[in-house]
Amino acid sequence: MANGQDSRPPDFNFDNINWQANKKYILWGIGIIALIICISISYYTVKANQQAVILRFGSYMETVGPGLHFRVPVIDKVMVGEVKRIYNEEFGFRTRSSGRVSTFAYDFPEAQEESLMLTGDLNCAEVHWVIRYKIKDLSEFFFNVKNVKDTLRQISQGAMRKIVGDRSIDEVLTIGRNAIEDKAKIDISAKLDSYACGISIQSVMLKGVNPPKAVKDAFDAVNQAVQIRDRIINDAEGQKNKILPTALGKKEQVISEAEGYKIKRVNEAQGDTNAFLAILEEYNKAKDVTRRRFYLETLSEVLPKCEKLYLINKDQKSLLPFLNLTPKQEGSGIN
Repeated sequence: MANGQDSRPPDFNFDNINWQANKKYILWGIGIIALIICISISYYTVKANQQAVILRFGSYMETVGPGLHFRVPVIDKVMVGEVKRIYNEEFGFRTRSSGRVSTFAYDFPEAQEESLMLTGDLNCAEVHWVIRYKIKDLSEFFFNVKNVKDTLRQISQGAMRKIVGDRSIDEVLTIGRNAIEDKAKIDISAKLDSYACGISIQSVMLKGVNPPKAVKDAFDAVNQAVQIRDRIINDAEGQKNKILPTALGKKEQVISEAEGYKIKRVNEAQGDTNAFLAILEEYNKAKDVTRRRFYLETLSEVLPKCEKLYLINKDQKSLLPFLNLTPKQEGSGIN
């Protein structure tokens, strides 16, 4: 108490309010609050990676993109979906943690059922794969199929089992993986489009294809043998590629030399023939003169090489009486 007066505020009592006098203000206040609430729920925002589907009285009206949009309160319902996000569905395994070192789980209840498949040559293989997809039509995604995720998983397993069942175990484990991924993407996309699920398959990736644990050691031994075989074949191909070009080069060299020798001999023979024909032509023009010239030229070459010269009468019938063929009687002949 100060100056003999009580400093406490007077007690507020609702009974002391004159409601009738303030009724107009109260109604205005309630109306303003209701208007603010209606305005706040009449506008909504769609993010950059989203789209929204508008339902009016439960019926589809339109699909809107990112930004600020208006809706009729109570009457309109907005369903938002991320259309630019990449969704993953894993088969035969689950990712426990992702990062620089990711960990995966292969021991969950559905793992064996999802991954174990029969190949075309009646062998078993454990196939683990991932499907990446996006929402391409939000209205189809929400309204055409009750559970798009379950539908995708069932279609994917059926398509993958069919594709693996058409191939041998060697194709599934080694060379056929890219073909399996491409074929699976085409088949799954076609089936989903026939159901109008509103999603687009971005990729199908085989994360692992392994033989069952019971026969893994045998498969590893076979693969090791195949690798050794391929290495031997590659080494042999390398030797062949090294030796064969050298042999082919030598062959071409010998052929070229033979062709050159052939051309040389033909040209020489042709030249000798042309020379002989030229001489023959000149000989035919003056046979006597040419014959005498040949005779004289031959004598001029032969006579200087003779040690003794005998002149014989052409009428002589026998040479023996005149020629002394004994070496000791050299002067008895006619020189």
